[in-house]
Amino acid sequence: MSGWEAKFCLDRNQVRWVLLEGVINRKTPQDDPDKGMNLAIEKIQSIENTQVERRHENPLARPAMVAGFLILALFGWLSTITLWAGVPGLIIGAIVLGWGLLRLGGTTERLDAFQIVAPGTNPKDWYIVGSHLEVLGFIEGLRKEIQQIQNRQAALKN
Repeated sequence: MSGWEAKFCLDRNQVRWVLLEGVINRKTPQDDPDKGMNLAIEKIQSIENTQVERRHENPLARPAMVAGFLILALFGWLSTITLWAGVPGLIIGAIVLGWGLLRLGGTTERLDAFQIVAPGTNPKDWYIVGSHLEVLGFIEGLRKEIQQIQNRQAALKN
């Protein structure tokens, strides 16, 4: 068919999406160069806006907690010998321990995403994560291609 546009993007999950001649190819970084998942755009029922949550753990939270406990133990013992030498260390140990405890849970990031809905596919495999211009351009081009196919099918029926 003539008039196909080639579109591609790299989403926030480092998944490469390519729309070429009416077929979407999805490749993860673990896929071989000639592998990936393919989906014909004729099979797509809809493209839905959604959100994905990501949890990020702070790698320094646990070491800070351990260091805080060690500082508290050391300066707690030192404060039994001489109070004035132990109090500053107890304060520092409490601050380090508190910092580690506050960051132990990590942070949650909400990302805009698009889900391609098609029969016979795993919905988790067809999330395009991100709202940067590259992803938005890919989604817009995909929607335009789907609209062109629907218009052609409607013209053939009439």
